[in-house]
Amino acid sequence: MTDTVSIPADVAHAFTDAWCTTVITSDVAASLGCTEVDTLAHLLRALGAEQAADEWTDAHAEGDEPTDRHFQGTVPAESSLAVDGMRWSPAPADAQDEQ
Repeated sequence: MTDTVSIPADVAHAFTDAWCTTVITSDVAASLGCTEVDTLAHLLRALGAEQAADEWTDAHAEGDEPTDRHFQGTVPAESSLAVDGMRWSPAPADAQDEQ
């Protein structure tokens, strides 16, 4: 979809004021799926709320597992990562041949 939508400034400000608070971000972000938080972050960026978009993504990422899109933690040593399109997924560690 490449169409542009016009949103009245007062509506955009009311939306960002309501959705860009530390309390709501920390309470809700971890319960959203990756696609949901990405969509919200894109909308916030379109409304000029870059920092809020980053905060939503970061707060969401705190609850992500190593196989989730926004995971930012340390991957356990026994796991290796293989890329699958745009998503990372764990793959069994490569077996080493003993010689």
